[in-house]
Amino acid sequence: MAWDASQKIPTLSPAWVDAFLRHRLKKGERWFCSFAYASDELVGVLPTIVVPHPVLGERWPLLHTPFDNETTPSCDILLAPEEAGAALQALLAEAERQAPNHIGLDLKAVRQGSPAWRALQSGSDGYVVHRGRRSMYSFLDVQGDFDTYLGNFSHMGRNLRRFRKKLERLGAVSVEIRKESTADENLLLEFLALEASGWKGRNGTAILNDHNLVDFYTTVARNFAMRGHLEWHAIRVNNRLVAAQMAVQCGATLILLKYAFDEDFADCRPGTLLTEVTLREAFSRSDLDEVNPMSDFDAHRLWHMSSDEYIDIHLVRRSAFPVLLQLPRTLYHEYVRPRIPEAVKVVYRKLKHPGDHKPRRAAEAAQLRQADQETELR
Repeated sequence: MAWDASQKIPTLSPAWVDAFLRHRLKKGERWFCSFAYASDELVGVLPTIVVPHPVLGERWPLLHTPFDNETTPSCDILLAPEEAGAALQALLAEAERQAPNHIGLDLKAVRQGSPAWRALQSGSDGYVVHRGRRSMYSFLDVQGDFDTYLGNFSHMGRNLRRFRKKLERLGAVSVEIRKESTADENLLLEFLALEASGWKGRNGTAILNDHNLVDFYTTVARNFAMRGHLEWHAIRVNNRLVAAQMAVQCGATLILLKYAFDEDFADCRPGTLLTEVTLREAFSRSDLDEVNPMSDFDAHRLWHMSSDEYIDIHLVRRSAFPVLLQLPRTLYHEYVRPRIPEAVKVVYRKLKHPGDHKPRRAAEAAQLRQADQETELR
């Protein structure tokens, strides 16, 4: 059911939810999972995290689907499109039985086209529906021919050839694509070491800095590998890993989870070359029609990726007390946040993360390499 879902995201899969419930729950949180059936057919699934209210505690809990900013940017209700309305009502009724005093249910980053939107149009008994934070995540339609797609960019093909030649001057270059039976968790530790060697390691934000994150991605890799849906894309120079990407397949979509590159090779643009490897492979496959990094970075504009809308849905219990408790937050996300100038948001993000050290620029990396060589000559 998750494989065929119109959202085309892996966070609805039991392989992902299992990893989240094992490794991403915070202290004091608990969970339950509800299933809706029409006769013998599964038509709805709602994994739910129960969070004590920050003021009122467990007596008036908050509910949300599995979500956190570090690992799981989107997760909503899994619904069969033809039974979406009835399945939603059944799942909400079960949430009431499992947590009778809950204030509301948050569905995190519901993708445009999700059956949840259609189900909510027919009503949600006992709840007031508010739209919350809006995010735009990139995706690329990979139906067609890669060389034709690349031909739409004025200088991209020439730049890619130049980057490859620079990389080849440094040693023997090899490309690895591991999928289905050849992809497992064994490459994960090498990938994590590569990520930690760069700016994330300097910032203390690499996966290796958090054992819970290591456990989470290990379980994700293992779970998807068991189903034949894990993929690794990598570039090596003289067998040294210089760029790598972890991906999973969900239906006809390839989800790009994490990537890293060796900053010592930054002037060769190994990340750009790895993206070329990934997209060329995706365009060649009949089982894929979309590549989705489930994020929004400037680099995506370089590849002319499109964007799709993901919106938080807040279902607030239809009674005075919950509505009053949730009103400030829903008003902020619905009316205030969309009107904050982008310049103000940029300043806020800089103040929030003042110590970030981004990857070295190509010129800086070349200067450092030259300095190292001069030191060796001395």
